[in-house]
Amino acid sequence: MNQPRIDPKDLFTVLITQLSSSAWSQLGVNPNPLTGKKETNLEAAGMTIGILEALLFKTAGNLNKSEDKFLSESVSNLKTTLVKTTNGK
Repeated sequence: MNQPRIDPKDLFTVLITQLSSSAWSQLGVNPNPLTGKKETNLEAAGMTIGILEALLFKTAGNLNKSEDKFLSESVSNLKTTLVKTTNGK
């Protein structure tokens, strides 16, 4: 089976996309890829968002504009959704 080739310069974006996708599933926005059902695990979502936030701080000044914007917006959107979800329960 042939694996798609990912350009090494895109690996950071792939990492952020994978982590963000996990967080969206943990927030219950997207279905769990294993069960196909929307499930909420706010503790796991908080941990995943924390990892993304740590990446944001640890990579400050070392990303190109599009990477920085993508990561910053991902963290902001996820944190906003986490707060809304937490306050809604």
